[in-house]
Amino acid sequence: MMENCTKKIVSIITMDKRETGKKSTNMEKACFLKAMEEMQGTHDITVDEVVTDAQLQIGAFMKNRFPDIKHSRDIWHVAKNLGEKIVAAGQTKECRSLIDWSKDIVNHFWYTCSSARNRDRFMEIWCGIVHHVVNEHEWGMSYSSSYFGANQCMHGPLQDEHKGWIVKGSASHKALIQIVFNKRFLNQIHYYLNFRSTGEVENFNNLILMYSGKRFAYSPPVYRARSQLAALDYNAHMDRETKRKPDGTIQQHRTFNKKSGRWSVTPVKVEKSYEHVSKLMTNIVVARISDDEGMSHPVVLGADDSRRLSKTIAPTEPRPTIQLQQEKVSRFQK
Repeated sequence: MMENCTKKIVSIITMDKRETGKKSTNMEKACFLKAMEEMQGTHDITVDEVVTDAQLQIGAFMKNRFPDIKHSRDIWHVAKNLGEKIVAAGQTKECRSLIDWSKDIVNHFWYTCSSARNRDRFMEIWCGIVHHVVNEHEWGMSYSSSYFGANQCMHGPLQDEHKGWIVKGSASHKALIQIVFNKRFLNQIHYYLNFRSTGEVENFNNLILMYSGKRFAYSPPVYRARSQLAALDYNAHMDRETKRKPDGTIQQHRTFNKKSGRWSVTPVKVEKSYEHVSKLMTNIVVARISDDEGMSHPVVLGADDSRRLSKTIAPTEPRPTIQLQQEKVSRFQK
């Protein structure tokens, strides 16, 4: 769980399949419920809004279990899905012109979400794209219940050399109208009016991989501890200043995106100090000195340790090793 304004990690919940009937599809929902109960119950924190991706299970869970909490969805995911629909529609020969407009339409969706704060305003701005692409920048009809009269595009004067306009009433135009006025899409507008993003959470997930790589297996307590170390690292260094050149300008770093095929720049931040590590080491030494039992006592699994439910995460219990060895037959053995 990340706090939206400060971008600080405030809760870490780790689970494995043994706690969800060995079904990985239920893990996200179970972790989400556990995190919400911890936030509201244990820590007595008031949650006004929850921002997630477009996971259907979480959406239904929020509607049924937490109806009083505002639920928003990540704007990037729906914009990506919108772009994929436009590209898919443009694969036919009659709608090939949609491909050239895909980036502009997606950018218009981003602008609409950032500008509109209610459904009526969203409809007025968003639906104008079906007029703009056919070189129609003023129209008399209204797409909401609160705005009437003439409407027009919100852009300034267009350049003389503009990309080819779509022919009004053509197959491309009709395909775009179906996408823009898709009933399921319009019914989900309320999720995007607050213009939220989960991009910072994705950055933190990448940091977790530095502490617990996917190529290694960890016991539940070890993985939980490594995730907590990643959270401490993230919270301690997220407010770092950016590096500056001798002339005072911000130092930038070039990166290449293989998927988009484009170069971009990101500000370079100062190196991490890891000042929190010395505090952790001090606490460890103090805890070790004050520990009366020592480290030689038998290891006892915690009450919430998933290994109490099953020794492995396999869907079936393993048979004795000697039996498996006897049943194993090599295809290359005569």
